[in-house]
Amino acid sequence: MTDESTIVALATPEGSGGLAVVRLSGPDAITIARRVFRGREFGESPASHKIVYGILSYPVDSEQSGCEIDRCLALPLRAPRSYTGEDTVEFHCHGGRAVARQALAACRLAGAVPAGPGEFTRRAFLNGKLSLDQAEAVADLVAAEGEQAARAALSQLRGGLDDQLREVETPLLDLLARIEGSFEFVDEDGVDLAPSRITAEIEAAVAAIDRLLAMAPAGRLLRDGVQVVLAGPVNAGKSALFNALLGEDRAIVDAEAGTTRDVVSARVVRDGVVYVLHDTAGLREGSGRIEGKGIARTQRQVAAADLVLAVADKDPPTVLDTAAPVITVRAKADLGGAEGGGFDAVTSSVTGAGIADLWARLAAEVARRGVTEAVAMGVVLNERHAARLASCRGELVELTALARSEAAGATEVLGTMLGSILGRLGEVSGRVFSEHLLDAVFRKFCVGK
Repeated sequence: MTDESTIVALATPEGSGGLAVVRLSGPDAITIARRVFRGREFGESPASHKIVYGILSYPVDSEQSGCEIDRCLALPLRAPRSYTGEDTVEFHCHGGRAVARQALAACRLAGAVPAGPGEFTRRAFLNGKLSLDQAEAVADLVAAEGEQAARAALSQLRGGLDDQLREVETPLLDLLARIEGSFEFVDEDGVDLAPSRITAEIEAAVAAIDRLLAMAPAGRLLRDGVQVVLAGPVNAGKSALFNALLGEDRAIVDAEAGTTRDVVSARVVRDGVVYVLHDTAGLREGSGRIEGKGIARTQRQVAAADLVLAVADKDPPTVLDTAAPVITVRAKADLGGAEGGGFDAVTSSVTGAGIADLWARLAAEVARRGVTEAVAMGVVLNERHAARLASCRGELVELTALARSEAAGATEVLGTMLGSILGRLGEVSGRVFSEHLLDAVFRKFCVGK
């Protein structure tokens, strides 16, 4: 498939609904639309951004020969004033699988080809409508479950990350220009290439990258949710606490020890943040083979957690093997006994006591990860961004040692390496890209976006 093709896809979720949007984009979008749509104001050259009511049908030269599909609306969007930057037509049809399926078939019979995953957004990038990080923000916005993730993606779509990247790139580009200029004008004055000046500029870039990398954990929490693992001994009240945090009964609660044998997970949104809660098998010695497998899964879940709730009945639980922050929780406070000494939180799943306070502690831990700052700045780093930034940071640190050296040819090597680093920085925003890079990014998108 080439960029000269005209693509078609369903832009709304498949299934029954009030509306189905079928999107055409490409050089022949208007021509193809005129073959399948008849409307009084949809003639040879329909006006851009003016919606028209009419009849959607199969092309007259097809086997179905003009068979009517739907009475719907057509919206022409002329290049470059469209999402993709190409001529685009959207058909706003009645919802339902049959109508959408026939509309897509009619467009294909009229000359369109099926769009691949993310192909509309890929064309928007190639036509200069979006940077690559903005295109990725589109996918994040579509996938956002919590309001905070949606706000962060929208801020990045407005260019938040790109602005931060330019603050790193621009001084380095200026330094590279001065280095390259020194080769051409060796006798000219005013070109400051003192090792101390070069080192200071590179170190400033490293510090700027560090500020971005510091927000990588916040980006993952916003995108994937905060992984909260409830762990502790058997019969500590983990499953009851899990249900109380969710506000519904999802895990089986019973007085028999070892009721929970596997990890039970559920998602909940609190204050715009998605939390993924994991109820786990109780930890104890001498368990059977099946229960032992559940305990092994608990240990793996704890190791991968963002936050751990170490739950116990009376005495504080033993230290768990995890690098994540641990909040010790005394459950079953309604049964009396200890007053909660040594615990970070005291709760009762029966009365609801302490549950709101525990949520407040969880929110405070999330706030420490820089989520609010990431949302405000629109910097939602994904694994691709973080890996390239970390790689560039390491090479910039190596350049500082080279900049301090007085070895012959050091300046020329410095310029070559700096140019290479700038190329990789450009891959984050898409100012530098390859087909392989684009394939890796856009294959994660849904079809129709």
